[in-house]
Formats: sequence, structure tokens, C-alpha cells
Amino acid sequence: MFRLPRTLIIAGTKQIFSNNHTKTFQQLALGYKSQYNVDNIYTKSNTDFLSGLSKHVTKFSSANNEEFSGYIPTDQLTISYSRSSGPGGQHVNKVNTKVEIRFHVESAEWIPQWVRDKLVQKEQNNINKEGFLIITSDRSRKQMLNQADCLDKLRTMIFNSCQKPYEPTEEEIRIKNKRIAKAQREILRKKREHSLKKQNRSSPSFGDS
Repeated sequence: MFRLPRTLIIAGTKQIFSNNHTKTFQQLALGYKSQYNVDNIYTKSNTDFLSGLSKHVTKFSSANNEEFSGYIPTDQLTISYSRSSGPGGQHVNKVNTKVEIRFHVESAEWIPQWVRDKLVQKEQNNINKEGFLIITSDRSRKQMLNQADCLDKLRTMIFNSCQKPYEPTEEEIRIKNKRIAKAQREILRKKREHSLKKQNRSSPSFGDS
């Protein structure tokens, strides 16, 4: 009769005891790598992508040279869910797929102050009287997709507010002034020509021989 080796599974540590060898599930998982793993396919990429999240600045000062990195701390947002409207059948009336994101703009220290000021000006139609910016999405029948859509809308709004007016270089200013001066000289030349034509068209006086 075939008998399985003595195996003992402890719920807390999930260790396997077999033939006097102890191996954890974590060690087994880390020991095996397929030929199609991320390290082999993307040799120059950083697989530990979560390590960079802690480096993002979540509190800015009042300096005007600070830039928004694109990172949005979700713990600083108020996210709520409700039933969506529109097509979708009876599923729409059963699941809260519509997503609403709001936050107080003036107290959002994870956005630079100068960007917050422009955000209030540009998105005043989406900000209520209490100063909360409200973004909603019900494009999809999936709650997570609608939440991602809200975050994408918010990120686009902030990046649009980060756009600074273009400052021309000294060379561009010199070329522009040169073109303006040339255009003014051309206008004066045409005026003189027009004046001479009017003088030549004037009829001679009767006293001339």
C-alpha cells in the first residue's frame, strides 16, 4: 500500500515538514523563476517599482520652482461609491460602480502652492463653495476602472495647471523686434508711395504754361 510521507502543516507559518527537510512556501516561491520572468524580459527595468513610492514628495512649500511629480496620495482623497446611471441593465441598480473623488484644494499640501492657485482658477466649475474639487466617473460598469478614470482626470487637471507661460529667449526677442521694425518701415514706404501717387494725379493749375 502506497503511503504518503509524513507531512505536518502549521497554519501560522505554513511550513512543510517532510523527510527531515523544512522549507517554507516563501522559499519555494522565490527559488523558482520561469524563463519568461520579468528579469529576463526587461533586463534594464526596475522590478521593485513600489520602492519609489516613498520618495515622492507629499508636502510642498510655497516656492514657485516646485513641480508636481504626478503622484497622487489616495489617502488624502475622499472616495465614495454610488449606483451608476445609464445603460447596463439590472446590474446598474445593484452595484455601486459610480465613483466620486473629492479633496480640499487649499489644504492639499501634496500639490505645490502655485499649482493650487492656478487649479482653483481653471477648475472653478468643479469646485464647490466649501473649496472641494469634485470629480466623478461612471464610464465603465467596473468600480476600479471608474476610480482609475477619476484619478486620471485629476492628474490631467493638475498637469494642465502646471503649464507656465512661455518665456522667449533673448535671440527670439531680438528677431521679433527686427521683424516689427521691418514691418513698420514697409508701412511708411507704402504711405509715401501712396502720397506721391495722389500728388501726381492732381490736375495742373490754369496759370501754368
